[in-house]
Amino acid sequence: MVAVSAALLLGASALVSAVPTGLDARDSCTFTDAASAMKGQASCTNITLKDINVPAGTTLELTKLKDGTTVTFQGKTTFGYKEWKGPLIKISGTKITVNGATGHVIDCDGKRWWDGVGGNGGIAKPKFFAAHSLKNSSLNRLNVKNTPVQAFSINSSNDLIVDHITMDNSDGDKQGGHNTDAFDVGNSDKITISNANIQNQDDCLAINSGTNIKFLNNYCSGGHGISIGSVGGRSSNVVDTVLVQDSQIVESDNGIRIKTISGATGSVNNVTYKGITMKNIRKYGIVIQQDYENGSPTGKPTTGVPITNVNISGVTGTMTAKGVETYVLCGKGSCSKWNWSNVKISGGVHSNKCSNIPSGSGASC
Repeated sequence: MVAVSAALLLGASALVSAVPTGLDARDSCTFTDAASAMKGQASCTNITLKDINVPAGTTLELTKLKDGTTVTFQGKTTFGYKEWKGPLIKISGTKITVNGATGHVIDCDGKRWWDGVGGNGGIAKPKFFAAHSLKNSSLNRLNVKNTPVQAFSINSSNDLIVDHITMDNSDGDKQGGHNTDAFDVGNSDKITISNANIQNQDDCLAINSGTNIKFLNNYCSGGHGISIGSVGGRSSNVVDTVLVQDSQIVESDNGIRIKTISGATGSVNNVTYKGITMKNIRKYGIVIQQDYENGSPTGKPTTGVPITNVNISGVTGTMTAKGVETYVLCGKGSCSKWNWSNVKISGGVHSNKCSNIPSGSGASC
């Protein structure tokens, strides 16, 4: 009997040692309130957030996740009301996967904050989602509704994939939504945003700084288009290697836009727009200008942020009657090495205020 017990004990020991280290009975956790999720985040590697209501003035902060953790939003996520800057959600970490379960919605109920001025004044409004310091991670199939102001802030992140995001801020069209940018990217490398469906009242994409950024197969409606900038005046002022491809921009103020800040320094280089379709653009189809100051154009470009290697091909679309099809305002010698082909924008007017378009680029006003 002793020998048998020893053998059984040895077998049991072998079974225990075969269990992967770092995993326990709480490897999979379901949380139904924000406090428990934040307290228990480090004890689980597969987290489900089910029907969570985040208290007013609180960030659902998941910044202590184990490497390799998966976070899934399930059911309806809601937020209490307070006048503050947010963010409502903040997630960071390495090899983090954030998913939306079938049928879920993250409903910010932004009309409680909307006053028509967004981040330019009025009451304080919380930003939605801080995707900061995410490394080798992904955000997938999130269904977001009515953000108070800016939605996804991607900052200091590397190797991040953002795929199949749906953002429906259409209620803000008539109820005062403003500055509801979908994706703001800063100081990040190797970011891919793909297959998004966006309805908002500001930039669909705004790249303030960063390298190796791809924006692929996205649909943008109702906002300010796909933007680089404003570039300048921040701690990081370099945009290099951007690909915007196979995307649609409809019923928006602008199509594709590059804007740099007057008097600032930095650079915009190696930007490619390919296979872009526009419809009913109200202000500018393609606009590149070096004259922004305090959020508004001055009409006087400066040369501190050169815009080089801008490649545009296969861009087609229509303007409303008073929309300007193409507008380029560059300082002398600060825009160069452009290559444009198969650009066909119609229905609007031509600008007589363009300046310093690179010769031989194929760009014209």
